[in-house]
Amino acid sequence: MKCGALALASVLAGLVCVSALAAPRNVEQAKASATEAYDEVVHAYLNSQWTELKEAQRAVSRFTTYLTAGQRADLLYIRKVAPEFRPPWWRTCKSTVSRRIRAKVWGRNLVAKYTPADKPDMSGKINAMGRMETTVFWNPSLVDSTASEKGRTAARHGLTTGNIGEFVVWRQLGLSYITSSLPVKTVMGLYNDNKHLYQHLQWFYGNVTSLYHCSPKARRAAMLVHATTLQDASAAEAYLRSCRAVSSLFTAIVLAEPSQWPSVQLPHSIPDQAAEATTGLALYRSLQPTWTLAEDRAFREALRKFFRANGERVLKSRGRLVLPNRMGFMLMEPDDRKFQANRDQWVKQQLEKASK
Repeated sequence: MKCGALALASVLAGLVCVSALAAPRNVEQAKASATEAYDEVVHAYLNSQWTELKEAQRAVSRFTTYLTAGQRADLLYIRKVAPEFRPPWWRTCKSTVSRRIRAKVWGRNLVAKYTPADKPDMSGKINAMGRMETTVFWNPSLVDSTASEKGRTAARHGLTTGNIGEFVVWRQLGLSYITSSLPVKTVMGLYNDNKHLYQHLQWFYGNVTSLYHCSPKARRAAMLVHATTLQDASAAEAYLRSCRAVSSLFTAIVLAEPSQWPSVQLPHSIPDQAAEATTGLALYRSLQPTWTLAEDRAFREALRKFFRANGERVLKSRGRLVLPNRMGFMLMEPDDRKFQANRDQWVKQQLEKASK
């Protein structure tokens, strides 16, 4: 009897040992599967693949227990913000007939008439009720197109015509921000008294809006479009200066903490002249397809803070912006020259610090 009990105890002990050895392998396999499912969600989000994102989110829900706290926080963030990039009115953007769009831009309700056209444009008029009516134009065939965008850089980043179309839609709506958020009298006074300033402000709102409201892949597309604009420098001054403003913002946040931007490479040498402009263009051109969720989230948050600090004030300050490094930036180039020198010096100092 004792021998039987001893034998049974030995068998049970063996089973416990086997279970103890097997359990970690199962847990590790579950963790590996959880990480793989998490990676699929992040990949779909960063590439603006909405059908794949929904499928990946359903798949990863089975592994929640095995995810790290950081991974769960990332998934919660994606689940919260992803719907913003394809609001209910988005299908209207592809309409081949004129439609009215009721969008939310920077937390404000914006109503605009959309009219299909070959090229993007924006116009405004005062109706019989004394209210400003805004019409935005773009080519509906661009929106959500899966055709590959042409060019070596576009191919390297896997950009589609749809990514460009998304950028155009949000930019055109951003151009309407002034007319939709200010009284008609204020808008007309600004336009009649200083049309040059008005155009600079309008393009500032257009470009910052597109970068913030675009989905991750289209946001990168917008950055690369800006890089082309800054490199060519033949665009209209107001548009060029708005691109320069965002480039200055990006340069300020990257140089403040270069280690937080693994997909961006700092210049190999410190520019002797035009340090900020040269560095900003170099950062854009070095942008890697491996752009991470942390980088995309940090840039979008920086844009939100930038607009929150400057969005209303820039109208009253004749185009003056304050960058995250507390440096000033004037949208109109002649007014910016004294600020530019200070920013160039700051950029040189940051690059010197990073090279040590």
